[in-house]
Amino acid sequence: MTFNQIVFKIFKANLRRYLLFFLCNSFSIMVFFTYATIYTNKKFMNPSNINYSITGNMVAPGVMVMLFSAFFIFYAQNSFIKFRKKEFGLFMVLGMTNKYIQRMMIIENGLIAIFSLLTGLVSGTIFSKVFYMLIIKIIDVKGVPFSIAIQSYIYTVIFFTVIYLLVIIKGLIESFRYEIINLLKSTRKQDNNFLNSPIWSVIGIILIAIACLDMIINNSVENSSVSLRSLAGCFLGIYLLISNMAWFFSKLTNYFNYKSHKNILFIANMKHTLGQSKKILFIITLFVSMTIFMSTIAVILISDSKRLATAYNPYDIAYAEIFGKNKITVPQLDNILNKSKTALTSLKTIDFISKPYITILSDKNMNTNLGTQLKVEKGCFISLFQIVKDDGYEHDTTAISSLVIPINGTENTYKPKGEITKVLFNKIPILSNGHYVILNNNDYQDIKTTSKQEDVGKIKLMKFKDWYKTEEVLDELKSNLEKSNRENKTYFDNINDDIKWFKPASRIADYLDEKQSGSYSLFLCSFVGILFFLSSVVMLHFKLLTEYDNEKIKYKKLYKIGITDNEVARLISKELKVLFFVPYILSIFVSAFYSYNLPVKQGGQMVTLMYSLIISLTYFCFQIGFYLVYNKMYVKRLIKDLEK
Repeated sequence: MTFNQIVFKIFKANLRRYLLFFLCNSFSIMVFFTYATIYTNKKFMNPSNINYSITGNMVAPGVMVMLFSAFFIFYAQNSFIKFRKKEFGLFMVLGMTNKYIQRMMIIENGLIAIFSLLTGLVSGTIFSKVFYMLIIKIIDVKGVPFSIAIQSYIYTVIFFTVIYLLVIIKGLIESFRYEIINLLKSTRKQDNNFLNSPIWSVIGIILIAIACLDMIINNSVENSSVSLRSLAGCFLGIYLLISNMAWFFSKLTNYFNYKSHKNILFIANMKHTLGQSKKILFIITLFVSMTIFMSTIAVILISDSKRLATAYNPYDIAYAEIFGKNKITVPQLDNILNKSKTALTSLKTIDFISKPYITILSDKNMNTNLGTQLKVEKGCFISLFQIVKDDGYEHDTTAISSLVIPINGTENTYKPKGEITKVLFNKIPILSNGHYVILNNNDYQDIKTTSKQEDVGKIKLMKFKDWYKTEEVLDELKSNLEKSNRENKTYFDNINDDIKWFKPASRIADYLDEKQSGSYSLFLCSFVGILFFLSSVVMLHFKLLTEYDNEKIKYKKLYKIGITDNEVARLISKELKVLFFVPYILSIFVSAFYSYNLPVKQGGQMVTLMYSLIISLTYFCFQIGFYLVYNKMYVKRLIKDLEK
């Protein structure tokens, strides 16, 4: 029999396992390609077409998809090779050398990689259209057509080619250490675990405790890196605990004398199963925790959209006349406002002077129009920070140490006399990149008289009876402002930048953007969650499939000493419960803790905890359904094979 005939017969005998491995790879490629089509769609990623808060929400799920693809393919490959090791051992008994085994591995993995890429790219091309239509439906945006850039194919091929090369190199390196006796016993050996020691368990507990304390004490909006640092430490500790779970299980059963005479088989099996399962338990715990945590954040964004829109927009609509832009006549403005579906209740105007990275305001003008009670001494200034502290974002609140403004050729220096952290008027785009300073009215007038006319502007502030009904009047105002601005010389490099920076600020626009952003994030997180759920299904199936023949041999021997079908079913169910539910229980605790300690205090910590627990319960219900179906099928198949 030739080498090629042997390869073909092996492929034919293991067709179902090859097919499962092939489908897993194709599925990973399809999902990655689908995300790549969104990233490379220039019109979708253009801030002029789609709000950046929406497109920016693709980063975290995208990174998780990349990590999932790498972990999933490596795990599937390891499980597949582990199953094949017994065959490699038999081949070596018959005289086959490492060289031929390595050649066989290269051919197998090369063919699977090529066909997986082709299938994944074809199915991804089809599925990406459906995925894009769902996204557009959720964020309710028109005029951004679906397109697939050539870069999507290039990025996907490069990413997975690198992964497959690493997989093949890893397999070849391991093949140099193949020994016949170890290969024949591979499916019965427990994975090497140099971390199996009480010392590592203690270190794991200490790391988790430090990570939790770090999150509780140091976490804040201004110190957002704490969350990543704490999560890294927490998951490292969890990995050390999972690596020693067999040791923990042994100590607990001994300490509590867990009916040892009645559960001797279960205890013995679990020690072996936990020792074999540390990687899969950790990977599922990691991905499920992050999915629940990010889904919780998305739900918070949706529920918090109204509060933030109101907090950042004390007035329903506002825009700035500055640099010769946004100049529309009073009759034009009145005509626009008269078309509104809701009545205008107030229209206020505040003056300002724009200097490089600084917006100068008058205390008297602010008091008259905004009802403030500011009093700034002559020669001094007050810094104004228009931020909401608990909006979940980091803010720069570094005050200006001194303010120097030339007047008639003389450098006038103004001293700081305090700070105000409060949103007094809407966050207008053209004024959002600098500092706000409030001066004494006399100082303000002196600067105004020597400033260029185009640097002196007005902010129009409008309030309506019902701001939910202001979308149409906002669109009409934007249309008129854009028309006026197109007739003048562009301030920025192109008209699109002018439209972006000189547009009005409004409650309704921010509310819809925040709501769309949250809905989009929740959709992506739900999609990734379903992806991780399916991957956990496949990973658990790979594990059980790899060990199936050994389980069959073990229970056949137990049949000879009188074990019944019902006892086999109960024993298997107990083992599967540990594999299926331990990572989900750990994930619920991790996600609940980090959700509870989020710096965003929308509704209080108990509300965020409730969101996390509801999402966790949803995932847990899916897992229960999967366990019930899989347990029934697995037990039925095993008992049927035992009776042959």
